[in-house]
Amino acid sequence: MEGWQVALLVLAAVFVGALMPLLAQLYGTLRTLRSVMDKSAKDIEAAMVAIHNTSQRLDRLGSALEKDGKINEIVDGLTNAAHLVNQMRGTMQIAGNVSAAVVPAVIAAVKAWKGEMSEDPSRDAPAEPAAPESSTHQRKETSG
Repeated sequence: MEGWQVALLVLAAVFVGALMPLLAQLYGTLRTLRSVMDKSAKDIEAAMVAIHNTSQRLDRLGSALEKDGKINEIVDGLTNAAHLVNQMRGTMQIAGNVSAAVVPAVIAAVKAWKGEMSEDPSRDAPAEPAAPESSTHQRKETSG
């Protein structure tokens, strides 16, 4: 065996030695991926069955409503409800504008009324002459 053949053999052994952990990791990853895919496929299949059943029920309901002529009543009712909501929106906008103008005036009037009441609380009571008050200091001066 020549030297270059030995070097080639050593290189091949190193390459295979480096690939072994990589292949083992790849095998584990693919196995986990397969189990996840199997579980997901079962979940997706169950979801598709549920969606299909719901679709069939909606089709039967729609057919029954069309056959009885109730679908037109429902559409008319929804249209009327939409008109009512639009009218209420317009009313609320007007009420908002009016309240924006009126509320500050009412608040100012209430503050002015309260201010008038707190300035002169005895305005409604009859005026009484004030009695002279004598203090203990004045009494001592007069007696002594």
